[in-house]
Amino acid sequence: MHFNGLNEQRTFQGWIEKSYAKGCVDRELYRLKRYGSQVTIGMIRCEDPKFEEKFYIHSRRTDELVPLAKQHFLLLLGHTEVSGAIKAAENLMLYMDSQEDKERIALTQLKEEDDLEGAIKRLLMLFVMASRSDERIVDDSSLLY
Repeated sequence: MHFNGLNEQRTFQGWIEKSYAKGCVDRELYRLKRYGSQVTIGMIRCEDPKFEEKFYIHSRRTDELVPLAKQHFLLLLGHTEVSGAIKAAENLMLYMDSQEDKERIALTQLKEEDDLEGAIKRLLMLFVMASRSDERIVDDSSLLY
């Protein structure tokens, strides 16, 4: 399967630039490099009008949600490797109200060698893949390195 997705990536990049999401990812990269604190970042599309409320009810205190655009959010899952983030995303989806199964989540674990732009680019690429996939959750394992 070949796709480019550049227009979608540019749209998503614009949302990140206009919100405080970029600063949040930069902060988590700093924590990872300085303290070795694992973090997984994600992007989610959810049509449930009470999603933000449900996220904070069913998430841990170290998790953060950053609104990007209508129905799109950045997830920051502190002290979490991607395998744990997948489980958390699966659990979160149990609480979402959706009859159409349109929720999509892209997850990537930050790495010490990441720079800010590279980490965001990888997340956006995964989110484009998620939006075009039948899979509700797409993670780093979907990328061919």
